[in-house]
Amino acid sequence: MINLKPNKQGLNSQEHGFALLEVIVALVIMALVGLMAWRGMDAMIRGREVIDRRANQDADYSQLVRQFEKDCQSVLVRDELSSLANSQAGGGANGGAVSAVASGAKNIWFLRRYRADNVDAWVIAGYGMGPSGLQRWTSKPLLQRSDAGALWFGISRDPDLASSDLLLSLEVPTVVRQAFQVQTSVLSGAGTSGISASGTGSPNATTNASTSTATTPSTNPPANSAPNVSNLLPEQQGVVMQWWIKDVALPITRSCLMGGAL
Repeated sequence: MINLKPNKQGLNSQEHGFALLEVIVALVIMALVGLMAWRGMDAMIRGREVIDRRANQDADYSQLVRQFEKDCQSVLVRDELSSLANSQAGGGANGGAVSAVASGAKNIWFLRRYRADNVDAWVIAGYGMGPSGLQRWTSKPLLQRSDAGALWFGISRDPDLASSDLLLSLEVPTVVRQAFQVQTSVLSGAGTSGISASGTGSPNATTNASTSTATTPSTNPPANSAPNVSNLLPEQQGVVMQWWIKDVALPITRSCLMGGAL
């Protein structure tokens, strides 16, 4: 009679091999799940970084637009400019010809009102292209009319030359080019369409490549025209600014009516 006894050693070997295979499969599955989880976390972190970077850029653009609109709307009016010019030596004769905006080939400057600690003051703010993008410069609050006039007349003589008395208040590295246009009108009403001044600026632009154009009306009207005006004094009515962002086709465009035009 044949005695059939189970081979316990064989069964144990098969059971051990099957358990090891399960462990290997489980480890592989866990590794795949961990890899997918890591890739998901990495994508989420990268997306968060992109969102934060874009949010910071949008905040810079919003701050730039707000500062520009505030600077433009707070410029001095003609009466304030006349008193400012009269505070300078020899300013009494040409006080009315002082402008609240000075534009060159690359930079544009605003002479604006500022209130510091319940005290009226003046501030000079300017926009131009620097080596690392668009920059906004400001002076400290000028409480004395003579100090404001001296600094402003120095900037007006050469708007593209930054003064050492100015501080960097805002920098937007992603802006690669700036363009502006100042729209003016002639208050005397001698039948002219006004003055248009424009300029552009970029980090790599040279002085010869940047141009600034200005068309001034004739100061000697025909004899049969009336009234007979000897000096036509323009007044700024508004500014159109354009900022080009890196890798973006269309620029940020903002227009603003100045305080004297309202």
